[in-house]
Amino acid sequence: MPRTRRLPAMIMALVLPLLVLVGAAPAAAAAPTLKVTSVTLVAKGAGVRLDVVVTCDEGSSGELRGTITQAAGNRIANGSVPQYRIWTCTGQSQPLSTLIPADVAGAPFHTGEALLLMVAYACPGANCEEARAEQVVRIVR
Repeated sequence: MPRTRRLPAMIMALVLPLLVLVGAAPAAAAAPTLKVTSVTLVAKGAGVRLDVVVTCDEGSSGELRGTITQAAGNRIANGSVPQYRIWTCTGQSQPLSTLIPADVAGAPFHTGEALLLMVAYACPGANCEEARAEQVVRIVR
């Protein structure tokens, strides 16, 4: 066999077994989803209970963060998730709840419209994906 044909054949002979050992590349993680289902007033406005449905890849570590802000006359009611809500993803839709207390320096929450900024993170390893909910919600009793 001429030398010019041997080199490509030799490269193929070395590379093909490596491809078999490596196998197929793993599928990329799907971005998580986040849907707000309800925001309910608790303890006469001392806080709200936020109910969401999150979907993320099975085995990923999930984390929920967020804030809610509401006009209350000439004051502002606001609060943040006090400790990040953490869970393990199942690959299915998962209902989650978290309490968001009103900031003691502000006004209490009341029924009506509020601005909600939430982020759900799903981390299958070192690289995290996120889903955001930035929307006006209605706080109900």
